[in-house]
Amino acid sequence: MGNSNRDYDGCSTGYDPRAVEHDLQIISQLAHGMIYSKKKLTMQQAQEIYYKIKKENIQFQSDTGEEFLLSLYENMTDAQIQEINRAVRRKRQKRQNRRQLLRINRRIACAVSAVVLASSILCINWSLLMDLRTNHQTKKLQEKMQAASAAPISAGGPDAAAAADPETKTSTPSGGTALLTGQGDVSAESQPDSRILPKFAQLYEENPDLAGWLRIPGTKIDYPVLSRAGDNDYYLDKNFRQQHDKNGSLILDCRNDIESPVESGMAPVRQNLIIYGHNMRTGVMFGTLKDYKDRSFCEEHMTILFDTLYEECEYRVVAAMLSAVAYEDEDVFRYYDAIDISTEENFNAFWENVRDNAIYTTDEPVAYGDTCLILSTCDNYTEDGRFVLIAKKM
Repeated sequence: MGNSNRDYDGCSTGYDPRAVEHDLQIISQLAHGMIYSKKKLTMQQAQEIYYKIKKENIQFQSDTGEEFLLSLYENMTDAQIQEINRAVRRKRQKRQNRRQLLRINRRIACAVSAVVLASSILCINWSLLMDLRTNHQTKKLQEKMQAASAAPISAGGPDAAAAADPETKTSTPSGGTALLTGQGDVSAESQPDSRILPKFAQLYEENPDLAGWLRIPGTKIDYPVLSRAGDNDYYLDKNFRQQHDKNGSLILDCRNDIESPVESGMAPVRQNLIIYGHNMRTGVMFGTLKDYKDRSFCEEHMTILFDTLYEECEYRVVAAMLSAVAYEDEDVFRYYDAIDISTEENFNAFWENVRDNAIYTTDEPVAYGDTCLILSTCDNYTEDGRFVLIAKKM
């Protein structure tokens, strides 16, 4: 049978009552009283007990324990002892591997959490930085506009100033001078500085896509309005300087024509002006337009000021409504296509649809001959929902 001295170094010599008592309790638990009943252990029992000793790394403290361990060796072969030792080592290695894997997973989880946290903080801060940039640039544009408004006009009026300084004309990519219109018309003979309001001259020179300025007294809405010929999407994610900006800009529908009403000898074009803007959670752009869902808020903020490049205009709110972007085959009111109100039929159809879809209408009278300003922003009350505010030009 097995060698009594192999693979065991946990015995001690001498008599110690406490050590003997300790070993007897362990032996009793391992052998279930077999030693006390003087029964001889079978080979299978010896292997089971030895496996427990090695697995739990039990250390005997007296000669009694040593004798018990020797009795186990006598009932096993060398091959059985080695197999048990290998099995215990494999089990310990698996346990160690699991612990190591757990430690690695914990480290990975901590690293991922740190990255997610850092990314979240970065996104939040980035959004705040974008908002700060938007507010800062808007303030600078306001200051330029105020300074231009306060500056004295040169002797002889703007026509003389333009003639004296031809460099003040705005050039198009092709080298000619141009005026902004919803249709993107270019006129080499036009004199933009002679007709553009002085307060907009410098801003227009910086960005000829400027269409005007929208301000609602008592609210955060106080921004330039841009319009790019044939493209309503260009400024969805760009600011006045044409830099990428999640807040985008306020956009005048490219189908609107703000130039014709000031052309000499031409009758004003009867049209509704439509301005789009993002409903930003931070409140920039049209983020606060939804406050107009509350009629009491509307009654306290009835006046809207939209100055185009060529004229200063005041509007009064007449209605607020919820709408949505319709599918092509849907037979519904598309407020965003209600631009042409040149005929009484078109105007009446427009106003009847507004009243039918309105959350509320105000006491301002509306009749054929009036033109309206339509402010549109996203609203999540439904898929592709929109909140729309309509105001009448005074």
